[in-house]
Amino acid sequence: MNHAQFSSLLPFFEATHDDYLSEHEMNGKRRSNRRSFCIYKNSPLPDVTEHLFFILVYLKNNPLQEYHAASFGMGQKHCNTFVHCLTHILHLSLETMGLMPAQTDKELFQRLCELSREGSEPVLFHDGTEREIPRPVDCDEQKEKYSGKKKRHTVKNAVITTVSCLILFVSQTVSGKMHDKKMADNMYSFPVPCTLYQDTGYQGYAPEGVTIIQPVKKSKGKELSARQKDFNTEVSRIRVRVEHTIGSAKVMRIVKDECRLRANSFVERIFATCAA
Repeated sequence: MNHAQFSSLLPFFEATHDDYLSEHEMNGKRRSNRRSFCIYKNSPLPDVTEHLFFILVYLKNNPLQEYHAASFGMGQKHCNTFVHCLTHILHLSLETMGLMPAQTDKELFQRLCELSREGSEPVLFHDGTEREIPRPVDCDEQKEKYSGKKKRHTVKNAVITTVSCLILFVSQTVSGKMHDKKMADNMYSFPVPCTLYQDTGYQGYAPEGVTIIQPVKKSKGKELSARQKDFNTEVSRIRVRVEHTIGSAKVMRIVKDECRLRANSFVERIFATCAA
């Protein structure tokens, strides 16, 4: 994030920050009485600009909390409190700015209607993306979260993007073993006519009114013709934009590397924040 982008986010963050902390304590508990929020003089983060910088650095680098705490002159316990509180405030700020992707089928419907009103039929891409988590202690949860594709314990989100690399939709977070097509069947739909690019993991997914474009899947024991290979190459050349878009969110290493935080549904919420 450059200085101009940081400066454009700061006023929204500051307004949300003061409003939220006038009604809640840093640990998330609601105050008995609303009061004006002020930062104490001896705080290791002396102003709201430092608060925003603190949380953006944490999400970008995903450091150990002991290291991040030492970088900002505080203890690990206070660092953990700041991380959870400021991540929530950042999430609310991005919602206020209208940057959060849709997270329900109803919200996606509204976004698609807005695109349709612009004139041409929307061209969309969808795909699933996995994120590594620590190995769960519970045996049943280990089986649920284990991804045979990644050979590790993961969680997954479905993502819908536009041809201009805008993330329109991020699904709820599920276990890494859930198949992409099952997520598409259960979590979202396309109620307006559109062109949808997808990979062969969505074989058989063809909603009514949607033009599906996907590579030709090779049959067992057979080879693809030269024409089919050329078609697959062309589809992949266009569909790679969804990979670029997901990669732009995973510049934030909190959703690229193993996420060690579990409290306050952090893992479930953080991908949508980084996508925004």
